[in-house]
Amino acid sequence: MLQVTLGDAWILTPTQAFIEYFIAFTFVGFSGLFARLVKENLKENLKGRALFWVVIAIFVGSIARYFWHFVAGVIFFKSYAIEAGKSPFIFSLITNGTTFFFTALGCAIVLVLLIGRAPQLITSANRNEGNK
Repeated sequence: MLQVTLGDAWILTPTQAFIEYFIAFTFVGFSGLFARLVKENLKENLKGRALFWVVIAIFVGSIARYFWHFVAGVIFFKSYAIEAGKSPFIFSLITNGTTFFFTALGCAIVLVLLIGRAPQLITSANRNEGNK
């Protein structure tokens, strides 16, 4: 939403905008499938295993998100691909794949450092739920 609000979004059509700025970012939520594993490992003081699941969660959420960016790239940005002398499939795969990799890597580094130093950011939420 910040990209759209600040005018930094590449919007060609309402359908493309919906796919890339609503559906794609909603699919990042698939990373939440690993929340239980991360919390359980942190509670058992298995920090290395918890961080492993954090990285897996980041890559699963990122892959889910970038699948939709890839689809939108093939459908809506094919003229750019043809102009660059590439097939829309290859163009979208390279462009979105590069962005996917570096975004996921950056998120993984930040979260591993953050959770590695302050695991209570994840585990303290459970403690507060039990006190209600």
